[in-house]
Amino acid sequence: MATLNVRMPEDLKRSGDRVLEREGVSVSEAVRRLYRYLEDEQKVPEWLRDGEGGNEDIFERRRRALCQLVGSVELPPDFDLDVVRHERLMRKTEPGVRV
Repeated sequence: MATLNVRMPEDLKRSGDRVLEREGVSVSEAVRRLYRYLEDEQKVPEWLRDGEGGNEDIFERRRRALCQLVGSVELPPDFDLDVVRHERLMRKTEPGVRV
């Protein structure tokens, strides 16, 4: 087995650990899954790439990818996107969650 030693800001680690714990994924499993993706796909995931335009390019790629999904899933008639957005915003702004 190999061991990784990663340096990052303490607040980022704490926040990330909370998210992983809430989702039931260990740090080791998250890293293994990233490396498994790298091995399987032989490329860096789009969300991890740093384009010349920085974050704007990342957000634009995400936006285009999401636009391709529009209409691919049939939602229940009582589905309220505003409620989902509000709930997600509330989760993102909980103490300890890095925005």
